[in-house]
Amino acid sequence: MTPEQAGAFLTIDLNKIADNWRKIQAKVGDKRQVAAVLKTDAYGLGAEKVGEALYRAGCRVFFTAYVFEGIALREVAPDADIYVLHGVLPHTELDFLKHNLIPVLSTPRQVVDWNHLGHKEDIVLPAALHVDTGMTRLGLTAGQIASLEKNPEQCKYLNVRLAVSHLACADNPDNKMSGEQLKKFEDACAVLRRILPDDFKESLSATDGYRLEDERFYRDIVRPGIALYDGAVSLEAKILQIQDVPAWQSIGYGATHVFMKKSRVATLGIGYGDGLPRNLSNKGYVLIAGHPAPIVGRISMDLTTVDVTDIDVEELQQSPTAEIFGNELPLKDVANIAGTIDYEVLTNLSKRFYRIYLD
Repeated sequence: MTPEQAGAFLTIDLNKIADNWRKIQAKVGDKRQVAAVLKTDAYGLGAEKVGEALYRAGCRVFFTAYVFEGIALREVAPDADIYVLHGVLPHTELDFLKHNLIPVLSTPRQVVDWNHLGHKEDIVLPAALHVDTGMTRLGLTAGQIASLEKNPEQCKYLNVRLAVSHLACADNPDNKMSGEQLKKFEDACAVLRRILPDDFKESLSATDGYRLEDERFYRDIVRPGIALYDGAVSLEAKILQIQDVPAWQSIGYGATHVFMKKSRVATLGIGYGDGLPRNLSNKGYVLIAGHPAPIVGRISMDLTTVDVTDIDVEELQQSPTAEIFGNELPLKDVANIAGTIDYEVLTNLSKRFYRIYLD
C-alpha cells in the first residue's frame, strides 16, 4: 500500500512510546522492572516495531497472550524474558522450548503437564504462576495452591521465576478490592515460597496499578500496556469530497440525520470497516484545521460524513485530512463518546491504514 492508495494514515511515534516506558521506570524506581505488555500485536500498533523500540530503550521483560506472539517478539528481543500469559496450550510445548519463552501457568493441569515435560527431558523448565486473587478469569485459586503445598513434587522440574496476578479495580483508587487482592496475593506468595526451592519475583500491577500511590502494589515488576501509548498514536483520514446540501436533506443509511438549514458536508475515507466505532454515528466528531466537525448520519463501512458548515472554506481547502484522534483529540475522549474504552478502539484498528512509524 502506498500513501496515495490509502484512505487514512495511522502514525505511531516509537520515540514517544520509549519515552513513556522510561517515565514509568522513573516513577516506580530502579529497584523494580518495567515490563511491556505487547499482546494483540502491541494493541494493534505492530508488536515487532514497538518491541524493537522498547528493547533499544532498555526493556528486558515482555508479556504476550499467545505463544505465536512471543515467537514474533523473540526476533527483536533476543535476550529478553518473554512471558506468555495464556500458558502452554496443548501441542505448543516445543514452541516454548525452541524460542526460549516462559509460560504463565494458570491451571493445575498446566503445572502438571509442564513439570512432566521437564521430568521427561530431565531439565528444569522456566515458568511463572498465575494467582487468582479476585478477577476470576485465569489463575490458581488459594485452594489449588494449597494442594501444591501438599504435593510439591508437581513443581520439582519447574524454575518458577515469577508469580503474577491482576487487579480488577485499580482504575478506581478508592475501591477497597485492590487492597483485598494485595493481601490475597501476599498470602499466596508466602505459600509458594514454602513450596518452591528458589525465590521468585512478583507482579501485580498493570497500567492502572502502577498509577496507584501505594508502592506495595508495584511489587518487583509492573506490566503497563495502554500507558505505553499515551500521546504516541494519531489517526487521520483523507477528505474525499466536500459538498453543499440544501435544507431538509437527509444523509447516510437510514436517513438518521436531516439538515435543518443549508449546510456543507465532508466525506472521509474511513468507516467501521477500518475500526472506527459505529457508535460514533451522529454523536462523535473529528477535527479539521483544528475545528470540530460533528459526525452526521450513520458511519458506513468505508466512509464517514461530517458537518463542516462552520469551518472557513479556505481552511477546508488547505486541509487534506481530518484528525480522528491524536494530539488535539485524545483517543480516550473518542472512546468515551463511543461508549467504550481506548483499548478496544486501538485493537480494532484495521490493516487498511497507511502506517507511519516515527523513530
